[in-house]
Amino acid sequence: MDWVANLQTRLLGDLPGWVGHGKMAPPIRTANMPIPEDVRLGGVMILLMEHEGKWHTVVIRRTEDGHTHSGQISFPGGKKDKQDEHLTATALRECDEEIGVPAHAVEIIGNLSPLYIPPSRFLVTPTVARLKIPWRFRPSEREVKEIIQVPLDLLFDPAVKKIQEVKRSDAKHIGMNTPMYALDEDVMIWGATAMIIAELETLLMEEDLGFTFAVQKSIIK
Repeated sequence: MDWVANLQTRLLGDLPGWVGHGKMAPPIRTANMPIPEDVRLGGVMILLMEHEGKWHTVVIRRTEDGHTHSGQISFPGGKKDKQDEHLTATALRECDEEIGVPAHAVEIIGNLSPLYIPPSRFLVTPTVARLKIPWRFRPSEREVKEIIQVPLDLLFDPAVKKIQEVKRSDAKHIGMNTPMYALDEDVMIWGATAMIIAELETLLMEEDLGFTFAVQKSIIK
């Protein structure tokens, strides 16, 4: 688990930002996209956990509710509420509400770079945390269609990185070819979530971090 401690220290320093984000950015994204003054703040949770000797993270498939990111795969997360002291508190609250993991079950490791999401006008800050104890996930009936546990070995396998056509979040009648993590026939991670994963992957691939992985060709749901 040394690499987790190393990651915690690394997250206190300068982060890759666009160096990571740009690797999986849709073609309509740029490095210096302007952020509006009335931007909405949000937080998402990247939950890391050990399962059968391998490290995993958790993503959700959102319900089809007609909103901008309806039906897409993302990390648990959402809008900062007035009672949230900071965006890590937002991520912790949303993690509890959406997948049933309370704050006392996790250890905060740190934060990745904020990322602006134009279609929903959110500036999202990802929190990285470790699940301290085994926990039974409980999806929100209203917001979550499916909880997916993804092995990092699979997520970081170069073979799953594809460029495929998707419908734009802000204009669903328009298709675009975009980078994605194609983990399974129906598990395609693209857009902001893929950009966040790409920054995490960029950090974990730094030689002195001590993270190692073996290619894995299966997914655990």
